[in-house]
Amino acid sequence: MTQAVQDPTLIDLFPLSDAKDWQAAACRGDPNHDAWFPYPSQDFAYAREICSGCPIRRACGDFATRTGQTGVWGGHEYDRGRLIRE
Repeated sequence: MTQAVQDPTLIDLFPLSDAKDWQAAACRGDPNHDAWFPYPSQDFAYAREICSGCPIRRACGDFATRTGQTGVWGGHEYDRGRLIRE
């Protein structure tokens, strides 16, 4: 019997070992991966809206800065840990 392979959800991409609070992320389970890693000319309003009510928003942004992440973290866009769009 072959099991179906599921695409990873956004929470699967998070470094769960870094903080116990990642399980509380508002984006947990969001299948829209592209929204979290927009092109420079692409709007990221969808991700920013999800982040706006997230209980770990600040920790998420701090993590992005500290570890050099790229994409939308904590409602802001980063490029290799540097804030590029609010």
